[in-house]
Formats: sequence, structure tokens, C-alpha cells
Amino acid sequence: MTARFKAKLAARQPVVVMNPDYPSASLVEFLARLVVDAVMLDTEPGRPDVESVEEMARAARAAGLCALVRIFSPEPWVIERYMLRGVHGIVVPRLDSAAAARRVVEDVHYCFPGNAEEKIVVVQIETANAVAELDRFLAIEGIDCLFIGSVDLAKSLGHQGDFRKPEVMAVLEQTLARIAAAGKPAGMMVKEDDVGHWRSKGATFLYNHLNDYALIGARRFNALVDEPATGPGAIR
Repeated sequence: MTARFKAKLAARQPVVVMNPDYPSASLVEFLARLVVDAVMLDTEPGRPDVESVEEMARAARAAGLCALVRIFSPEPWVIERYMLRGVHGIVVPRLDSAAAARRVVEDVHYCFPGNAEEKIVVVQIETANAVAELDRFLAIEGIDCLFIGSVDLAKSLGHQGDFRKPEVMAVLEQTLARIAAAGKPAGMMVKEDDVGHWRSKGATFLYNHLNDYALIGARRFNALVDEPATGPGAIR
């Protein structure tokens, strides 16, 4: 699972990463039946605690699905506690400098001194200072993907989280272009109306929420319901 996911990342092939939105091992097992490459078990704004992360990671492994955990703080004890719950990798937010990102890689090596290279390390670029230090982030060995946190970056730039403002969009696109030009995988949160745009700009780590995914499916199903009845079973 990990090797396949890391290989797709390194080749800059698109990977779909789904946030289950609910702390449910059964839901993770179901997501393995969909066309997704990994689940992100989100402990930052999300509800999963350390016990549910362990259960959801176990379900992911049993179903052949890659499990990433987004932690709520980059502190070493947090990294160790969640990395040892059976996940395949980690997503680390709240990194304001390349030095902090380098410490994350060191902390993962501390947890897995013999096989740290088998783990997936994703760091978030979500502050103005992180963008300013992007070249230093790109030079760090052991980071598999740089994931741009569009909402928090917009907030850091003084736009209250509104990442669709033209001036924020310009920074997002420039940051994506710089990551892609360095030959590194770049991640973005994507939605139905912008996934094509971010794919065209170089994003390959495509993050979405199950809630959004379900709404897309519900809307399309309701459109089918509203179509005129056809076929042998149609009532005339």
C-alpha cells in the first residue's frame, strides 16, 4: 500500500485522498471500494481521537487502503503518538519554517529508525512565511509531498480564509508552479468546480471530503430522478 502510494506520488501521478469526516472504521472500509488512493484521518479540525485513529488505520490496512493521519500540532510527542497507531504516513500542518519541517522528518526517523523511508511524509505550506521559505522546504530530503493549505494561507495573507480572492489565487498558483518546477508532488484541497483548474496547475495530491463527495453523488442522483421515466418499466 505504502510503496504503491509513494510511487504514484513520486511519479506525480494523481492520487485521490479522502477525508472520511467521521471517526468510523466501517466508513474507512467502505471508502476502499471507491476510487480513492488514501484516507486522511484528520485530528486537526476533525473529530478522531487517538483510539479511533488506530481503529480506522486498522480498517484501512485490512481493506488495502493507505491511511494518512493529519495531526493537530507538529510537536515531537504528537508525531510519535499518532505515527505509532499503524498509519502509513503523516500530514503535518502549522509549519511556519523549513527548520520546523526538517524536524518533522527527524521525528519520523526517530519513530522508525530502521524503515522511516517507507513512511509517507506530507507537510503543509499554509503561511506567508512558509511560502517565502519554499525553496528551503523543497530542499529537504524525506518529504514526499508539499500540500498547500489554501484556507489557512489565505488567512495568513490577510484575507480571512477566502482563498478565491484573485490576489490569493495568484499566490496559490505561483506556489504550485514553483513546487512543480522543482519536480516535487504538490497537494491541494479540490472541489467539483475547481479540480480541473488545480490539476492543470500541477496539483497531483488531490484532497477532498467525503461530505462533498456525497453531495456531488446526491445531486447527480437527484438529477436522474427528475428525468422523464423511460424503459419497459416506465409508467405511461
